[in-house]
Amino acid sequence: MRIPELFREFAAGSLSGIVVGVIVGGFGSRFVMRLSAIAAGSSVQGITTSNGNRVGEITLGGTIGLIVFGGVFAGLFGGLLYASLRPWLVPFGRWRGLIFGLGLLGLTGSLILDGANSDFVILRPPLLNVAMFAALFPIFGVALAPVFDRAVRTLATGSLVASALALLGIALATLFVGLGLVAGFTALGSHPTTVDLITLLVLVMIVAGLSARALGHRLASPPWKLAAYAILITALLIGVNYTYVSVVRILS
Repeated sequence: MRIPELFREFAAGSLSGIVVGVIVGGFGSRFVMRLSAIAAGSSVQGITTSNGNRVGEITLGGTIGLIVFGGVFAGLFGGLLYASLRPWLVPFGRWRGLIFGLGLLGLTGSLILDGANSDFVILRPPLLNVAMFAALFPIFGVALAPVFDRAVRTLATGSLVASALALLGIALATLFVGLGLVAGFTALGSHPTTVDLITLLVLVMIVAGLSARALGHRLASPPWKLAAYAILITALLIGVNYTYVSVVRILS
């Protein structure tokens, strides 16, 4: 793969991730939270949640926070990871988005399904809440695949607008990944949390995936393929372990 094409995919991952992230991660999580509050019943209405909001209330500040953190930032993570792992997802054909979303759930699910979050105790039933929040991951993957493909085609036209969008996407992605890596490795020197470790793991996967893609035809050789799949499976198993422990803690 030529480097300019790789850069376009890098930009497409950034831009498509933000768009889908805002819709699914931002507004989608707000919708799930609303359903969760309704399902919990009137007895918990007005109780303060872990983030300082009250159950049953929809505030502008809370919605903006979800759009920024659950939408833009989470979307950047997902979009860039998808772009970096695209060659390994191609064999799944039209199921690649779903496979990616399920893998993302296993890898990063513990960031949302946090067993230490008291909200999962306040808002019952826990199984319903886990199911609804978990569903956002495959929905994100299914929605991301076609948006990403459309973004790649648009950026490949070479028009002035497309070039400007590509530069914007590359700048956002580079800044996001760079600052994230600095913060992640800095956190390792103190007492890193699960969030720190999983975030750093995803960022390293993004960089490693894009670096591997820059090698081009070498990826086609059996040793490289086996090594790449082994690394991906290992990283996924690490994330799945954290997610499994968190879900068990919520449901127990």
